[in-house]
Amino acid sequence: MKSSPALFVAVVLLGLSASPANAGGSLKSARDTWLKGNYAEAQEIYAELNKNPKLRAAASIGLSKALESEGEYDKALAAIDAVWKDAPDNADVLARRAEILFGRGRWDEAAKSAQQAIDEKEDHLLARWVLAVLERERGNHAKADDAFRWFVRTYTQRSNAGMDITDPDELHLVGKAAAEYARYHQLSEQFDFLVNTLYADALSADKRFWQAEFEKGRIFQEKHNKAAAERAYTRALVLNPRAAEVFVARGEMALARLEIKDVEQLAEQALAINPKLPEALRLKADVHLFSGELAEAQKALAAARAVNPRDQATLALVAVCLHAQKKQAEFQAVIKEVESFNPNAGVFYHELAERFDGRKLYFDAEQYFKKAVALQPKLPWPQNGLGLLYMRLGREDEAREILEKAFEADAFNIRVSNTLKVLDHLDKYQTLKTEHFHLRYDPKNDKILANFMAKYLEDIYKELADKFDYRPPGPFLIEVFNKHEMFSGRVVALPDLHTIGACTGRMVAMVSPRDKSKVINKPFNWNRVLRHELVHVFNLDQTKFVVPHWFTEGLAVSLEGTGTPPTWNYILTEKVTNNDLLNLDNILLGFVRPRSPDQWQQAYLQSLLYVEYLTQTCGDKAIGQMLAAYADGLDTDSALRKVAKTTKADFEKGYRKFLDERVDKLALKTGKKRLAFKELKAAHEANPEDADLAAQLADVYLSRGDNKEARRLAELAMKLKRNQPLAAYVRAVLLVAGGDPEIAYTLLEAAVDEHPTEPKAIKLLAKMHFDAKKTTAAANALELGRKLEPNDPTWVKQLAKVYLESNDEAKLTDVLAELTKLDYDDLGIRRKLAQLYAKAGKHAEAERIARQALEIDVLDESSQDVLIEALTAQNKERELAELKKLLERDE
Repeated sequence: MKSSPALFVAVVLLGLSASPANAGGSLKSARDTWLKGNYAEAQEIYAELNKNPKLRAAASIGLSKALESEGEYDKALAAIDAVWKDAPDNADVLARRAEILFGRGRWDEAAKSAQQAIDEKEDHLLARWVLAVLERERGNHAKADDAFRWFVRTYTQRSNAGMDITDPDELHLVGKAAAEYARYHQLSEQFDFLVNTLYADALSADKRFWQAEFEKGRIFQEKHNKAAAERAYTRALVLNPRAAEVFVARGEMALARLEIKDVEQLAEQALAINPKLPEALRLKADVHLFSGELAEAQKALAAARAVNPRDQATLALVAVCLHAQKKQAEFQAVIKEVESFNPNAGVFYHELAERFDGRKLYFDAEQYFKKAVALQPKLPWPQNGLGLLYMRLGREDEAREILEKAFEADAFNIRVSNTLKVLDHLDKYQTLKTEHFHLRYDPKNDKILANFMAKYLEDIYKELADKFDYRPPGPFLIEVFNKHEMFSGRVVALPDLHTIGACTGRMVAMVSPRDKSKVINKPFNWNRVLRHELVHVFNLDQTKFVVPHWFTEGLAVSLEGTGTPPTWNYILTEKVTNNDLLNLDNILLGFVRPRSPDQWQQAYLQSLLYVEYLTQTCGDKAIGQMLAAYADGLDTDSALRKVAKTTKADFEKGYRKFLDERVDKLALKTGKKRLAFKELKAAHEANPEDADLAAQLADVYLSRGDNKEARRLAELAMKLKRNQPLAAYVRAVLLVAGGDPEIAYTLLEAAVDEHPTEPKAIKLLAKMHFDAKKTTAAANALELGRKLEPNDPTWVKQLAKVYLESNDEAKLTDVLAELTKLDYDDLGIRRKLAQLYAKAGKHAEAERIARQALEIDVLDESSQDVLIEALTAQNKERELAELKKLLERDE
């Protein structure tokens, strides 16, 4: 049973909960203990100090902070109220009471207490801080501005008078006030002073004052300087490993990068320390909101709202949840509630716009960014947000105008600076205009590529318009960047986006396949990327950005024009067999919070199969009808009722049967689940005569580098079962390492001949055959492995090497043709295959594969020549003329 706040205060003030080990502690030791994150211990020390009447006020203030650090807000206020009743004129107690009351949303009481503190001590910094933020939160921006400026003046005046502020808590208040003032007055150089001077002084005054590093990190984070922010936060956590606020700040940075798993982990770390921290609860709500778990998001927000019912950021998230549930009246009620206590709530509307922006509700985001700017024109965040939103919408001229003004106000904001660099970079590009697209490209790097893309774009447009029964007017902006860093800057205004193409609405950005950066380590199929992203363009435009993520991704994968990875067959078989499938209610989690890399791929795979099942049961027209239903505001259940004439539950049942039938047709062997090392050891000890277990354990020891134990177990397995193939593989590896490859060769041949079932043994034997120039034997071994594992592309790749070495062009052609279905981005395979088809006089096949090669590298001369030869041989004069025009070849 939890004690009431009043009872708790009585106990701590009597010293009954104090540990004897902490008897005799000082205020300094108590504060140091608190700063180190030992909050419970600090509470005990402060409780003991409360016995001393001379220390009671300071001890009560310290106790309240230690309690607050663990989310005991009611007890923190009770501790202060107890001493306030006995010392009603103590300015420090009054100011601390005002601070706590403000954090609970009890503004009138906070203002009264703060004013009483100032009546006792006119220049009380904490009391003045509370009054300043109260004016800000009430929308009295001119008064707030004056109040924040008072801190800057006071700091300067005291410094000039030789009476420098040295107390770290007071320096902290000055720093926060100065940052507020600098934001509103475009004093970007002020942030440099705060980071390098003021907070450094605070740390000099108290080396444990982690809050100084935290505030430095917040400044860097505000400017989107991730590296500097991380360094500051790391230093803060060295000083206090239990600083919940730092975990939240890191989570907010991860959220900006959409690293949702990290966000979730950091939110939980913060809440484990302070389960009621509003910032952490909001972060948790953001995770749930991003994943579509609205009930869970609202639960977290209700807890945050219970701490402070007037927090603008919390109320903005509450409003977003209501908007997502189409509860328009309740959404407007939250807006009305905010405006009742702050008629100029720019921060609220900025937070609202940011979340709408993140959910691709761009028109709503634009509306509320503009409202935030109108209410607080000096607030930089909504202006930055609006400029970046216009970039996503392809409205670059409008974006530049806003962002240039933003940069003048704050040259330290990295996202603004990066975006302007991207715009300057784009100024050097040319624009190729078609009926529905404006294609921007680097004429020195990608002129021929742009020629091809322009034609492909219009062809894809026609195909998608027919598929979706929708013809958006355009023009859509397509930008091809010669450097990945510029592509990343265009999409997220930061340099660390690890992808090659992105759709942000009415704009598609992609990196050129000719980029030689580390991110783009080989060419890729640019046509596949274009097709995927254009599907998103169509779907987002048709549904006004509300198409479910699974539906547009399923459509995008289905329309890439290539097959699916062979590994997906195994993933599907495993997930169906183990009844570990996603459904329409939780599939979004597979994209944004996957439990594993496999589940991320599973989300794409199941989305694709949902689309295939829909078209199989309702026909191709169902795709456009579903999109139209989403555009009308229907959810998936209602859309299925309208289009498929079924409920979501029944659709799921049919889908599951569809998956079962698909897996039955695949007829893949998933094999026994591989035991973990400890489990395998235990199984072997329980069954020492089981040769297969001994061989498996030997293989594990081999992978761990314990060759002695691997050899012993492999020999045991082969005694128990003649030529046990996995054991033979282990022994062969060890024999080769020991300089006896001939013995290893003979051993493997015998094992594979008797037990042709172990892929590792077969693969090693094939390599030994190949190294011995026995290409026929190598091919036979690889064909055996290919039959065992038909969905493992490594067998086919090795066969291609063997047939190339043996100059068996017929078989090489067959395996290369198969490889084109397994690897969509391999230029070399297609170049060679096109040459083989041309040599064999198969001109139609040569044309098809050469075109695929040019969809990876339009400047590959060999593929260009084969395509020209193939078109000429087929008398395709129109296509030949068109090709030469695209290639700008006159011969």
